[in-house]
Amino acid sequence: MSEDQRKMLLALQVADFNVIEWVLYMHTHPDDLVGCQKKKEAMKIAAKTRKSYEALYGPLTFLTPISCTKKNETPWPWHV
Repeated sequence: MSEDQRKMLLALQVADFNVIEWVLYMHTHPDDLVGCQKKKEAMKIAAKTRKSYEALYGPLTFLTPISCTKKNETPWPWHV
């Protein structure tokens, strides 16, 4: 795994963690409109980061749609 790939994967992990934190916060503060907006922003950032990573290095999960005719040449994250 290249250093750039490691950095992008770490950025994705941070973004996903941020989403989880906001979701948990919203469970205890359901009326916080600012928190709700921050959760939505965090979700957009995580989705954008995931899309960028997958465009460069391939899918992260089996839930990511890929072409049936295109073989993924890159290893899955748990293979590296």
